Amino acid sequence: MKFKPLFIFIIFIASCTGADKHKGNLKIFHYNESAGITSLDPAFAKDQANIWACNQLFNGLVQLDDNLNVLPCIAKSWKISDDGLTYTFNLRQDVYFHENRAFKDAKGRKVTASDFVYSFNRIVDPKVASPGAWVFSNVKRFQDIKLSVIAINDSTLKIELKEPFTPFLGILSMQYCSVVQRKL
Repeated sequence: MKFKPLFIFIIFIASCTGADKHKGNLKIFHYNESAGITSLDPAFAKDQANIWACNQLFNGLVQLDDNLNVLPCIAKSWKISDDGLTYTFNLRQDVYFHENRAFKDAKGRKVTASDFVYSFNRIVDPKVASPGAWVFSNVKRFQDIKLSVIAINDSTLKIELKEPFTPFLGILSMQYCSVVQRKL
């Protein structure tokens, strides 16, 4: 039994190595979750297990801090019209999707305003049947499944509401509103 403390010490030291867990340029993400994760698609992040996992992998325009203040995330800034109906977001230029076979040469590409248009329209698409479709119930719609979400250019996104809704920025911090890549 006098070897037990030595054994525990060796295990402790071995587990505290500073070894980088990379295979080439590929970073390995480890996540333990006791509940079953049903999807890693933020459009289907309807329970706590899915939300926590998606929160580690995806980002949206804005995020909340520990005091529930809205902070920039992929949007570096935004402007709200005086009537509270139009939100214009200026996107950061240094945010890229992870490398993926869906992209040309499997290289990660820059996140653009068109990706948000795709992501938001996808949430309200009845074919997708996202449980997060309610998030955009206050957004002006044209046709049945399109939102009034417009990519002005690659780095500017405009969202028009039907009526002013003060907590809209907070709603955009929900995991449903994370950007996913639009395949080109």
